[in-house]
Amino acid sequence: MKNTFLIVGRSFSSLVKSIEDRGDDWILLKDSNINKASRPNQINVDFSNTEKLNAEVQKLKSEVDGVIAIYENYIVVASEIAEMLGLPAQPLESARACTDKELMRTKFLTSKTPISPDFKNISNIDEALLFAEKYGYPLILKPANLAKSLLVLKCSNQHELKTNYRSMTNQINKVYEKHAPRQQPKIIIEEFMEGSIHSVDGFIDSQGKPTILPEIVDYQTGYDIGYDDNFHYSRILPTNLNQEQQASVIQTAKLGCNALGMKNSAAHIEIIMTKKGPRIVEIGARNGGYRERMHKLANDIELLDIQLDIKLGKSPNINVLSHSPVAVLELFPKKAGIFSGIDHEKEVHNLSSLIYFKTKQKLGDYVGKAGDGYKMCAIIILHNPDPKQFKKDLDFVNKKVKVITK
Repeated sequence: MKNTFLIVGRSFSSLVKSIEDRGDDWILLKDSNINKASRPNQINVDFSNTEKLNAEVQKLKSEVDGVIAIYENYIVVASEIAEMLGLPAQPLESARACTDKELMRTKFLTSKTPISPDFKNISNIDEALLFAEKYGYPLILKPANLAKSLLVLKCSNQHELKTNYRSMTNQINKVYEKHAPRQQPKIIIEEFMEGSIHSVDGFIDSQGKPTILPEIVDYQTGYDIGYDDNFHYSRILPTNLNQEQQASVIQTAKLGCNALGMKNSAAHIEIIMTKKGPRIVEIGARNGGYRERMHKLANDIELLDIQLDIKLGKSPNINVLSHSPVAVLELFPKKAGIFSGIDHEKEVHNLSSLIYFKTKQKLGDYVGKAGDGYKMCAIIILHNPDPKQFKKDLDFVNKKVKVITK
């Protein structure tokens, strides 16, 4: 039986290919505030105009079998649309919690086992300083409802807290306008969690039962490689965690999904392995960034295909068919300035493990830290069935390949 999926807000080529490879159809309900270009299978609508959006959705009532959003900004509206059409939907309250870290952290408090850091929503520096008096330093300042480490700032002392808060509030409206135009800026302060960073993806069925992938991704942040910035530098499979640690990460991920009341949804769970055990940084109601490609290369798993099944109300069917190393690296500048290229770029193109390399900024652009609201300068993906060659190529990138600014 052929199904039709409604893609909400924005799409990308891999999603369309996955749908078509299944023999299914798709319709893109495109956010016209992003791009008004008309294409086949596309309906342009202003997502800020609820009346017009609802009218367009009602026209599709008999045509659509599943609703999917793969970008953070459209998770909530996709939930609303699925409910409107009477299709498998993530509960609206859960969708809102997955896109707002204040709501998320509040729901995590209902877990019988501690699974996240203490936090507070703040509206001025005095509230931040009171939190610091109670918990000490370091602390983390972050927007409650942005993605990709934008404006996430570590504060090691009172001076840094005051400076970072002032810097964040000076930039926050501009960053939200660019990356989350339908969200209201909101800031939280939380305990800094010391430990290694990991993530795992999963799927929650229509009964609220989470199935978590057994494959855990290890992270390095900018801080880990000597940068004064909290971006995710590398994502690597397989994990270095031992079996006991892996089991605790997967159990904590399940507790987090249950606390958020997730159903009919993918889940991307970021976790820090602290001395007290795993603590959740956040859960997104989507596959993690680059995860479709990473798990296909490393484990021969089709994450998008599983997510599409979930959106039809089916249970997830996950079969890990292979194990080989893969890494995704996002390059940011160590020092803000004019983007002048990537050091050793020619050698990168000759690495036998190279799968993908793309610069994301133009020569001459001003580039800076993720903590100041800037995006990465380049992306590198490495994969090799030969672990020794993979390690050799990864070591070269880690030691030699940097963003050049002037």
